[in-house]
Amino acid sequence: MNTRLVGELVRLRYKLLWARTRSRNGKIALFFVGYLLFIAVAILLVVGGFGAGVAAVRFGKAGLVAAIVLASLFVETLFCTVVMGFGLNAVFSDAELRRYPLTAFDRRAARHLTGILDPFWFLLLALELGLVAGLYLLGAANFWLGLAAALLLFFTCYLLARIVALVVDRLVAHKTGSAVLLVVVLSLSFLPGTLTPLLRHNRPLLHRVWADVQWLPPFASAQAITATGWAQIQGFLYLAAWVALLLLLLVTLERRPVERFETRPAGALRWGVAYERLGAWFGARNAPLVGHWLRFYLRNNRFRAMYLLSLPLGAFLIYNFTRRGSVREFVLAGLGVFPVMAFMGTSRIAVNQFGYVGGGFRRFFLLPADPAACLRTGSYAALLLASPLVLIGAAAWAVLAPGPFDPRVEAMLLASGVGGLLFFHGAALWTSVYAPRRGNYSSSMGNDMSLGGNLLVIGSALGSLFLPEAIGHWHPALFAPTNWFVMIVPFALALGFYRFSLEQAGHRLAARRERLLALVEGRG
Repeated sequence: MNTRLVGELVRLRYKLLWARTRSRNGKIALFFVGYLLFIAVAILLVVGGFGAGVAAVRFGKAGLVAAIVLASLFVETLFCTVVMGFGLNAVFSDAELRRYPLTAFDRRAARHLTGILDPFWFLLLALELGLVAGLYLLGAANFWLGLAAALLLFFTCYLLARIVALVVDRLVAHKTGSAVLLVVVLSLSFLPGTLTPLLRHNRPLLHRVWADVQWLPPFASAQAITATGWAQIQGFLYLAAWVALLLLLLVTLERRPVERFETRPAGALRWGVAYERLGAWFGARNAPLVGHWLRFYLRNNRFRAMYLLSLPLGAFLIYNFTRRGSVREFVLAGLGVFPVMAFMGTSRIAVNQFGYVGGGFRRFFLLPADPAACLRTGSYAALLLASPLVLIGAAAWAVLAPGPFDPRVEAMLLASGVGGLLFFHGAALWTSVYAPRRGNYSSSMGNDMSLGGNLLVIGSALGSLFLPEAIGHWHPALFAPTNWFVMIVPFALALGFYRFSLEQAGHRLAARRERLLALVEGRG
């Protein structure tokens, strides 16, 4: 093996990792990793710290302690390694390494050495060996068998991380893969919050799930470390089977070439009329620009992913805000969730309307229309796309909500959803003019909104979710179905604010033209 050149590639990996860490996305990833480590330590302290773990081992629950610790380390290290190494795997792919004077064996060794010598793998191995040593000192494990089980788990985690990285690379290389990846990530992030209350209140289901997950790598490793006899052998067999399966899958994926999406030349230019027909609802002069913004939204992967997730997100939030299951709780939760469900899909572009058009911003001022038309029609398109979510949510409420159907509650929810939608998009007009930021239209991951956009999105979401709860706590009768007409007041205020913003922000746009142009083109 060409050790000198392979060593240079490993050194290059660390240089790229350090350069990525100093970038904006790298700092966000580091913050995420630190946040996860902080949460892990906080949970450990809440449940009693190391003393509780020692006591559990002494009372014969060493397997449970080892399984919980190893499962936490497995998931966290897998996530951290994939996040920190994202985008670097393509640099050390087999196709790129063929540029160097390396044999097939050298290329394979370089790929895996640049991966396994990542700092997080050293951290994982040290923590696993520390756990084995601690259990050995407490008399709950055999050191050498525990060491073998820890190394097998370490190797399993590495193989799985490589497979996940390869799958991610292949997804982002496809035209719609980024949207699929975003849906998967958000679904996995919602899963713990959904399952935890369900398992906490259903002990038989919890015991059944615990029995069914013993074949997973962290639990099999805990069984191999702490058990004896056939149970210990069974744990080692599970780990060996995982290693063989993941090795086979990794080799299969590495042998498959990456099929990258390529733009094919289009045929004859055809004007689509569906977008313009929708835009004609706002007047014939606005129809072409509204059609343009509708295409701009619908062709964006992140918008499509968030739009499809809006309804499941709304159901998830309502479920988590209604733990006791009373009808009043459901109404208060719905009043807060409906606006969030409506504007979350369009929020990224709406608060930074010109941040994703680049040099195309100049073209808006060459059209035979007033300069404010580009801002106004973009807001119309966002409202047009977000409004159906309110109607679908109201229809789903009528079918799925507890208690008999009440048209007064439906009217309250519609007023809350549409009112929140108008208020948010009215405020988004101001952030688009005064707090723009150059963004990447093709990016499906990350946060590229400006500070003002982030404050608006986060503030609107938190305000929508908790304001009805707070008002309902101090004035319980205010949101009763008999007082449904009260919701007309915030709806009217939101409508007035939107019309005011539409007119005044449009006037400010001409004065901010050069500043906006410099920002969106990367000169500001």
